[in-house]
Amino acid sequence: MSDRDMVRIEELLVDRALGQLGEDQEAELRALLSEDPRADSDDFEVIAAELTAALLAEDGLDVMPAELADAIVERAPSAGAGPVSDDLADTRAAKAAASDAAPAAPPRADTWVAVSGWIAAAALVVWLLLPGGRPPEPDPEPTLAQQRDSLIAAEAQVVQIPWSATEDPAAVAASGDVVWSTSLQTGFMRFAGLETNEPTVFQYQLWIFDRTRDERYPVDGGVFDIGPEGEVIVRIDPKIEVRDPTLFAITVEQPGGVVVSDRERIVLVAPTE
Repeated sequence: MSDRDMVRIEELLVDRALGQLGEDQEAELRALLSEDPRADSDDFEVIAAELTAALLAEDGLDVMPAELADAIVERAPSAGAGPVSDDLADTRAAKAAASDAAPAAPPRADTWVAVSGWIAAAALVVWLLLPGGRPPEPDPEPTLAQQRDSLIAAEAQVVQIPWSATEDPAAVAASGDVVWSTSLQTGFMRFAGLETNEPTVFQYQLWIFDRTRDERYPVDGGVFDIGPEGEVIVRIDPKIEVRDPTLFAITVEQPGGVVVSDRERIVLVAPTE
């Protein structure tokens, strides 16, 4: 079924829900629906009625159009036929309430302007429920592990270096690696067995030593935490450009990190050569 056919079905279903469908249009609708039995016109009509009834109640209007209420009740699916049928009693109740209201007052101009807005909303719902009408679900955001794998697979200049643990108590059982791309200025660190930290007590911080810079001032690669969940992957966040990395090092620092580390506690290192 083409997009044009689905749009036409939408128009005809809304007209039918409002009792405005002639014999030729009814035949056209039947023919279009026969091409795809998944399109349920009764459900669409009930949806259109519910939207309109909601407007009538919210706007304090006196009368629901009789032809709309009759069409919906007559064509509504039987109980248990589908999710929309669960609300059929509410639709019939709205019709009964409308019948008891004063019929003498003529429709106000602003009433039908408002109703037209709800009919437009009904049309949108119809379009969303038609086969092929619902917009595609967005792709889920890739996990850090997936992003790391993609970087390894796609970038020829990526370096992957295992961590070497120092004698610091936090790194006794630590392992993992660094994946880094200088051309993309991005990378990831993988850790397993590194001691869990309490962020209010201390945090870990990455330093990247660059051959083109003074080794007293390595590039700050970001502050991070290690939780108890096992393997952890952390994105590298260099604060300035890294031109020629020679060493990645992890230190233990005060909460929030430092501008210049005293390097008193170095827990992991990963030399590039």
